[in-house]
Amino acid sequence: MIKVFKNTIFSLLLILCGTAMPTMAKEKVNVQWQKTILAAIDSFPQHGGYYTGSQPTATFATTAWQGLDNAFQMHPGDKKPHFDPVLAQPSFCSSATYSVIVKALIMWDSKGAISRQAWINMKPCVGIVGPLNPQGLSQADGQGFWGRANANGPSLGCLVHELGAGFSMTAYRGAKSTKNKETPDEPYMTDEQWLNNPIWSHMVPGDIVKIFWNRNDDRGSDRGAIIGDNGVKGDDQEAGHSVVFTGFDHEGNLTYWSSNGPGREPAKMGYSTAQCNKLKIQRIVVTRILHPERFDRVKHMAPTSINQYLFDLNGKKHSSTAELKRHCGIK
Repeated sequence: MIKVFKNTIFSLLLILCGTAMPTMAKEKVNVQWQKTILAAIDSFPQHGGYYTGSQPTATFATTAWQGLDNAFQMHPGDKKPHFDPVLAQPSFCSSATYSVIVKALIMWDSKGAISRQAWINMKPCVGIVGPLNPQGLSQADGQGFWGRANANGPSLGCLVHELGAGFSMTAYRGAKSTKNKETPDEPYMTDEQWLNNPIWSHMVPGDIVKIFWNRNDDRGSDRGAIIGDNGVKGDDQEAGHSVVFTGFDHEGNLTYWSSNGPGREPAKMGYSTAQCNKLKIQRIVVTRILHPERFDRVKHMAPTSINQYLFDLNGKKHSSTAELKRHCGIK
């Protein structure tokens, strides 16, 4: 489906980089990169299954973890890896955004700006012994490149900030329930206020987006206010989705690409485009890559290195909005 919109999206990018674009985004768009990540999406198959489990099943003979390991191949003497999206199946949302960034970097890096060691450190360590992972390391959330990309909270926003490769923007509608408010006077924006939030006008196709779902109206859940998982039974925990923004439809709905699921038939879910009303979002983090060459700095990001903030969001603590902004470099 993304191919149908490609010409429209590329035209939109050109318009956005002209006089019609808001000043903030006009000054900070790498059009070549945005086009490359959108083009990378076209190399991915449709669907392929949505699965987050760690063991094969009758439905999924291969896990998403095994698929990532198979898809990312780098042999002795290779200056950069080969990434086969067909092998990266089944999938889940953060595996999809990780995979499309890696694929886009491979497509973009025609001049060898990213070193071999950086590519090696981008290899996802998923507990499988191989030439690039001789010890069979399995990276936890916040550990190494893959662990950062796969973490709860503003995972890719933190990763891009660490590398100095771009910037992030965020907006928060507020908590509806008293228990989840960060301050007693924290407002919960009206529908009109949220629909008119400035962040929507700053988004550019190809941006990486973390959606925190608003389920107050349909499920009575205020989980969209939560960043991370504190491991406490009975507490609200994060409900999010990692995606690539592709534009707005004619009704103003957000359109995006990711691994979408699970749904009632997860075997038929996976890589696809989808849409959602802005009112279905309670918090959003928009991350834009400006300097893909700075992914070479991953050569200093050892597979065992820890981003403590992201590490703790998996079962140890929730984050405040102020912490999210600080760790993503949002002022």
